[in-house]
Amino acid sequence: MPNAVQPSRQLLVLLMALTALGEVSTQLIIPSLSAIEWVLAAKPGSSLLALSVFVAAFGAGQLVLGPLSDRLGRRPILLAGLLVYLLATGWMLLASSMPEFVGARVLQGLGACSALVMARAIVRDVWQEKAGPALAATVIGMLCAIVISPALGGLLYRLGGWHAPILLAFGFATLTLLVVVGRYRESNPHLNPQAGRMRSLAADYFDLLKAPSFRALALTLAFTYGAMFAVIAGSSAVYIGLLHLSPSQYGMTLSAIVLALIAGALFTRSYITRLGPNKVVSIGVTLVAVGGLATLATYHLFGLSVLGLSIPQVLVTLGGGMVLPASVAGAVIPNAHRAGLAAGFMGFAQMAGATLSGILLSVLQDGSAWPMVFLNGSFAFIAWVIFQGLNRRQLAVGAALP
Repeated sequence: MPNAVQPSRQLLVLLMALTALGEVSTQLIIPSLSAIEWVLAAKPGSSLLALSVFVAAFGAGQLVLGPLSDRLGRRPILLAGLLVYLLATGWMLLASSMPEFVGARVLQGLGACSALVMARAIVRDVWQEKAGPALAATVIGMLCAIVISPALGGLLYRLGGWHAPILLAFGFATLTLLVVVGRYRESNPHLNPQAGRMRSLAADYFDLLKAPSFRALALTLAFTYGAMFAVIAGSSAVYIGLLHLSPSQYGMTLSAIVLALIAGALFTRSYITRLGPNKVVSIGVTLVAVGGLATLATYHLFGLSVLGLSIPQVLVTLGGGMVLPASVAGAVIPNAHRAGLAAGFMGFAQMAGATLSGILLSVLQDGSAWPMVFLNGSFAFIAWVIFQGLNRRQLAVGAALP
């Protein structure tokens, strides 16, 4: 049966918006975290839990929703997820305590994860073997959200308080839901009635992870995003609390750093067909490692400064902009018959890296920038070691085969 949904610019824009939803949900509120703690009478630093639980729910939900969409279809999972997202965001606006706010963030993360994993699976459904450049384009949507949202969140906080950024996220999700209802038809014509069943789900993932190349891409994605998340989660306290930038100055600084993410994704979109996903990931993870270690060395030798922290991070984000789309493309494209399963695990791996990074950042907090800088450099280096090590092992095994 031919695919009922054809590639189009309009569909790609919708998928870019869906991919961006998770980052919009987090990046918009980062400049307001200190104010949220004060208003909700919570202790300083407690808002980091709201970031971490969102990421944990965002990742864990994909393990179930991805394969479930292979059985039920992308559209029903997407619609249900967006509705949960809107209910949770409304709850955040009404929260009267930090535990209540954190609980709402868990539900918001579950709702938002459906948007990311469905977008990636839909790209594989529609663009098929040529999905690499389209996946890179959807990541550009996510990266644009990372670039724009912190500065916009800081401006909205200054104009309307901490509710204003959350209201914008609510409006963005509402508009996206209306477009999905009106413009998106089911793109998975080959539903698998056995997919997503709990009794076989672990075996399905084990079968997926038997491929060394899939393991290499998943772990590299996890530690690369963990390196970036250490800065995403910790930068508010460092730039505002230690370097004394205003929320709007902080938002603009973070936006300038992550502009390199878009450059990396644009490189991936242009060259992934020619170079292949593995080569693009190799280039990207090397840049991430160099940037993370340079940040660590600069801090150790010269102390904390805006330029000393920000400039090396441009290399991290440039490489991250390559690793994110290329690793997903390398994992999803060979798994056409279980695109939801593969996309779900890659999303889980990405968020697992961020969750581990966020938990360690919270545990290691000592009032300085050291925990953030240390985790950024460590995760970046581990990502590089894992990718190079697993790929060398795979090449050695391949050469030994007759």
